[in-house]
Amino acid sequence: MYNQKALFALGENQIQKKTMKKILLICLVLLSGSAMAQIDVTFKVDMRAYNVPFTNANVNGTFNNWCGACNPMTDANNDSIWEATISLPAGTIEYKFTVDGWTGQENLTPGTTCTITTGAFTNRILTFTAATVLPVNCWGKCGECGPLGPQKLQIKLPITWQDSAATNLSTTDFGGTFSQLAPDPTEASRLALKITKGNTAELWAGTTLGTSAGFAANIPFAATSNQMQAMVYSPDAGAVFKLKAEDKADPTKSVETDATTTTANAWEVLTFNFANQSPSTAAINYTYNYNKISIFPNFGVTGATAGEKVYYVGQVAFGTVTSSAPSIKGEVLAVYPNPNNGTFVIQSPLLEDQNAIIQVKDVLGRTVTEVKGPSASNGQVKLNKLTSGMYWITLSSGNSTSSQKIIVR
Repeated sequence: MYNQKALFALGENQIQKKTMKKILLICLVLLSGSAMAQIDVTFKVDMRAYNVPFTNANVNGTFNNWCGACNPMTDANNDSIWEATISLPAGTIEYKFTVDGWTGQENLTPGTTCTITTGAFTNRILTFTAATVLPVNCWGKCGECGPLGPQKLQIKLPITWQDSAATNLSTTDFGGTFSQLAPDPTEASRLALKITKGNTAELWAGTTLGTSAGFAANIPFAATSNQMQAMVYSPDAGAVFKLKAEDKADPTKSVETDATTTTANAWEVLTFNFANQSPSTAAINYTYNYNKISIFPNFGVTGATAGEKVYYVGQVAFGTVTSSAPSIKGEVLAVYPNPNNGTFVIQSPLLEDQNAIIQVKDVLGRTVTEVKGPSASNGQVKLNKLTSGMYWITLSSGNSTSSQKIIVR
């Protein structure tokens, strides 16, 4: 039998144990809530070192089970720095940058400061306990990219396909097309965009003339100015070409219209009137920013029905194109000496034109100097106090252009 004092001590001990259990449970709940608190982490990657056309950069890691495209990044100001802010619980994560899901991924060097290697996998590693904005990392490297040489200019209208050395003429295919720059089928010294619509292509297959960044400037549509033209080369007459203009930041803001070829295996100019939109599609809205163009060859016909077909697109312009065939290829311009000290001579058949124009631009596309008319015809250029570096020379004559890079020391 327990005496009264022993019973009291036993009851007090049980109360203490229950109290301790409650305190422990509360602590565990608080710790669990703290561990699950979401913290903003901003990832940044400089995509200038990735030289393959892509639509979106992504960030993948242990936090999203390496899911592919579920955490897309954005480049709002088109400076090639892609960003994404993701809410994550504090801790340590492994991650890497990819493009278009897992279409492309970083190849990181083991042993570098920002990486961890486990078995065959080298990933970036990050430990964080508070909101974190990461510095810009170069694709595939720890830290900034540094100088990458001259950066190509963003595509703009009119498009002639001739200055691929100075302009990013990447295109984006969808629905079963494949596009590439290729010799004009009627004149091998010229370039055109060759679009192959394969035998498995969808009826809506096409090609965006550029990347997700769109054009460098908005298409200047107005109530009295709704027309674009494109030179096309089709294997068949009666093929419908669709041209679609959209807002690169909002694809729901778009307008599209159609034109039909009248000849086969020959260049012809198609006129696209955007005031006459395609049936069952939105009308043009002049308050929208249209800055991205896609072309759909043989629209409405699948590859299974038509078989594999090859189409060519020459000049594409707002208003009217400048000739009935693509302009001449760019490799007709010689500059000497090169490198030079800012004084050099240009040789080109285009200088025979008394209205020729010579432009010198820096790697950011800014015009350093421009020489016109007879002053350009002698081909002599002298630039005073020009900073050392790389520049682009563009020679224009009528509808023809030619470009060459120079080094100034």
